[in-house]
Amino acid sequence: MENESRSTALVQASPGALVQAGEQPLSYWARVSKKYHTAWLIVAFVLVLFLVMFSVLFAHAFSYDSLFYFGKDITTLASLPEQGDTTVYYDYKGENAVPAPYRAGVAVAHAGGVDIYGADSTRLLAVTHETPYAAPRIAISRDYLIAYDFGATSFCVCNSYTKLYEGVTEQPIYGVFVSNSGYFTIITGSDTALSEVLLFDADFNLKQRFGRASATVSALISENGRTVTLVGAVAQGTAVDVYMIGDEKPLSSTVLPGFPLVAGYTASAKLAVITDTACHVISHEGKVYETVRFDGATLAAYSVGENGIALALETDRINTAYRVLVLDKKGKVETEFTHLGRVKALSVSDNYLWLLGNTDVICMQFDDAQKVKKFTVDDSALAIAALGDNSARVLYPAEALHFKIGR
Repeated sequence: MENESRSTALVQASPGALVQAGEQPLSYWARVSKKYHTAWLIVAFVLVLFLVMFSVLFAHAFSYDSLFYFGKDITTLASLPEQGDTTVYYDYKGENAVPAPYRAGVAVAHAGGVDIYGADSTRLLAVTHETPYAAPRIAISRDYLIAYDFGATSFCVCNSYTKLYEGVTEQPIYGVFVSNSGYFTIITGSDTALSEVLLFDADFNLKQRFGRASATVSALISENGRTVTLVGAVAQGTAVDVYMIGDEKPLSSTVLPGFPLVAGYTASAKLAVITDTACHVISHEGKVYETVRFDGATLAAYSVGENGIALALETDRINTAYRVLVLDKKGKVETEFTHLGRVKALSVSDNYLWLLGNTDVICMQFDDAQKVKKFTVDDSALAIAALGDNSARVLYPAEALHFKIGR
């Protein structure tokens, strides 16, 4: 009886015991595959969540036009490294035409409209004004272009491929600034103040009006699209007021000595304000980082951008001598030297200063003023713009030459 019970227990236990004994641990590659499968499920979930949130928050971005221009931009941007090394040829329509570098090509505002050319000289866009502009001007950001009639009331907004908007202001236009976000400001006259600033959003809606007790010379929008900075002339000197967009009271108000000439961002929260007596770099809160005084010299040329600031001060008119300075984003002097010969324009890249004179272009390295590269030009050159750290364009009537150093 006892033997029979043992036999039954053995028979009943054998199948389970044999199965357990036959189980093998997962191989190395099986474990890796399982981990990848889990990671893929997590990535897929995050991607789906992102697409849902993006479609809810930015539903307006899903349109035929946005996809069309995205596709065209991909093609254009992919070819920029090769096309940037070429000369751009364009139609120069009249003496009051204003050319400017735009997305490795050239944009030209003229009395009859706006023309935009790619880096391979292809005309990408031709806009015709219904009423000719008497004094065409142009304002450019990375993605947008605004042409306006200085002293009149007409303006139009474009990108590389189409006219996006055309508008008319109530008062004459004296300045325009457009940001990379598509927000833009227009400085106009006013019947009730010394000047007025109009702030538009990327959908061309008028968001705010600023009546100014100053003659406004600059109205800048920060890179993040959160603040607008208004710079103008008052009895005490230069007034700088920073507003959070949508607020009626300024975040900060600063008065600097001297008459305002120009202002621009060197970084998202660092503003360069150039007056007739000095260059100041300040924060949104009004903190002055650096001040470089002109010591009675006259500002002849300047450049303000994300790579820093360049200034050319005429110190000797008889002998045509200039004090040239390059400042970093906070306004600290990186390079200073004396240049003999006229300075027509300046442009700054990451490590080089590009200087346009009457008969030559000079490219100088910041940390070694002795390393100088010269190119010959003629006196009809209009402007210069750095394209990257080692190349620049010089604009002439009807063509934009390309100059390159090193590789």
